[in-house]
Amino acid sequence: MFLKNFINFLFSNRKNIDFNPIRKDVHRIDIQEYVYFNVYWKVLKIGKGPAATLNIHNKEILKFDCFGKDDGHFHVSPNYNKRIFFEENSAREQINRTSSELKNNLNKYLDMNNDKKVGEIEINNNNLELAVDEMQEKMIRFLETVPEIRGI
Repeated sequence: MFLKNFINFLFSNRKNIDFNPIRKDVHRIDIQEYVYFNVYWKVLKIGKGPAATLNIHNKEILKFDCFGKDDGHFHVSPNYNKRIFFEENSAREQINRTSSELKNNLNKYLDMNNDKKVGEIEINNNNLELAVDEMQEKMIRFLETVPEIRGI
C-alpha cells in the first residue's frame, strides 16, 4: 500500500495514470489544485460499468459505480466498506444521479470526512460544474462504446 501511494504521489501531476489494474481507460479530470476526478470503466464479479472517483490530495473521497439495476452503488469516505445502492435502475440514470449528487451534495459528503486536509479544501463551484459535466459525458461514452459494458 505504501508503494502504491508513493508512486501515485510521484505522478500526481500527470494525467491519465492509475495503477489499479481493474480500472480500464482511466481519464483524469482536474477540478482545481489537489482535487480531481478519475473516470474509468471496470468489470467485477459484483458488477460492471462506468465508474468515477473524486480525489482530494490523491485520496479517494467518493466512488460511484454505475453498474445498472441492483448493482449500481457509491461509497463515501471514510466509510468505504459500505455501499449506498442507487434507486435508479439503468446505468445511464445512475450516471445522471452521480452528477446530481456531486453538484448538489458534495459539501455534505466532504463534511462527513475526518481528514483535516479534505476539510481545508474549498471547492470552486464553477470548476466543479464543468468537471462534472465532462465526467458525465465520459461515463456515458464508456457506456455507449465499450463492448464489455454496453447495454447495462
